[in-house]
Amino acid sequence: MTTPDRTINVAIVGGGMFFDEIIGQSFKDFMRGGISGALTSIGMSHLAPVVADVRIRVCAVGTRSEKSGTAGHIADWFREEFPEHPVEACYGDAVWSDIIARHKPDVLFVATPDHVHAQPILDALAAGCDVITEKPLCLTTAEADQIIAKAKETDRIVSVDMHKRYDPFVREMMSKASEKYGTINRVRAVLEEPLEVSTDVFAWAEQSNPFAYVGCHWLDVVHHYLNVKPVAVFATGQKNLLSHWDEHHQEVARRRGIDPSTFKRRHAIKTWDSVDVAVTYDDGMRGDYNNNWINPAEFEGAVNQEIELYGIYGRGIVDQQERGYREAIIGDGSRTRNPSFGGRIHHHGGNLEIFGYGKASIAAGLLAIIRRRLLGESLKELDETYPTAASQRDIVQVIEAASVVAEKNYEHFQAGRGTPVTALLSDTGIQIIEP
Repeated sequence: MTTPDRTINVAIVGGGMFFDEIIGQSFKDFMRGGISGALTSIGMSHLAPVVADVRIRVCAVGTRSEKSGTAGHIADWFREEFPEHPVEACYGDAVWSDIIARHKPDVLFVATPDHVHAQPILDALAAGCDVITEKPLCLTTAEADQIIAKAKETDRIVSVDMHKRYDPFVREMMSKASEKYGTINRVRAVLEEPLEVSTDVFAWAEQSNPFAYVGCHWLDVVHHYLNVKPVAVFATGQKNLLSHWDEHHQEVARRRGIDPSTFKRRHAIKTWDSVDVAVTYDDGMRGDYNNNWINPAEFEGAVNQEIELYGIYGRGIVDQQERGYREAIIGDGSRTRNPSFGGRIHHHGGNLEIFGYGKASIAAGLLAIIRRRLLGESLKELDETYPTAASQRDIVQVIEAASVVAEKNYEHFQAGRGTPVTALLSDTGIQIIEP
């Protein structure tokens, strides 16, 4: 599948929330100059000379509905800068199957909705492709086990875009946590997405929840850097706004002074406003994860995110709003920016390039694939160099357990019985403890 001139051909399925800003722009950068320039951000610059001549090419992009025109827009967007390398726009309910058959890519990048990750990954592996997928890997442990087994069977890489582990602020704190703070007693992590995500951007919000969608980032950071294993899960959640969106969107519009008929979705959205999860780990540490996707548009940052460690000798916190970059602009209010995620640079030649941990995570997966395909390194040798599918199993198990526990506790609470449900986790499964 790989061409003799050391080219890695990539096909992309799904538009993804950050396609234009991060995913697509990262691949434009890689097409223009390879991945060597991005390796410093993942601590792999010593490999830059070895992979400097490897070319990255996007050959196709696919989305489900031709009516939306998303794939065509993306293909045109690439064509503007790379007319000599046409990107085919494809459509269909299982568009990845057509792309794999027609283009035989080396890599399938999966940016489909949360609940539509597993099948494209499995089909790509069966066809001999390596995979980079948006987070979370999938939504059930059974799917995760299938993916992990298939990757091992086919000797292929599945890399997950867990970019928070490459955030330089988070990495600095987490990689030195035990040395600085001693035994960690508790982690508190918050990641809150804007209301437009659940009401406008994602038509599939009912198929997921805010903990699965963004809580997985902090789970990955904690599990990866602290090397802990989850053993118990407690979860609750709230359904006050989105499940009554048909009533409340008018009030939200009124408060903003806009016409409620302009809202993309005006019917009830049967999903959680927020989910709060407490995880107990094998060393006794507790992790508290708080996630929502109803943060007001007027909030000062694109998202609200912070992580805090409490150790026996000290504590540390990374808060995005405290990184020091603030603006106050007429008509836009006071805002905080996070160029560490996706900073943008216009070079003298006019080309736009991005930097930051959003791009770094994709580079980590691509580098592992290049090392496997072109340098002959084994999966075992590469295991700690990128977010592997196997590293995500515990994360998926917590997501699955939290979804079940939160739903059962919501039912108990509505019936006046409190929130008595928890879950025990083991390598063999999830045990729901319910009175």
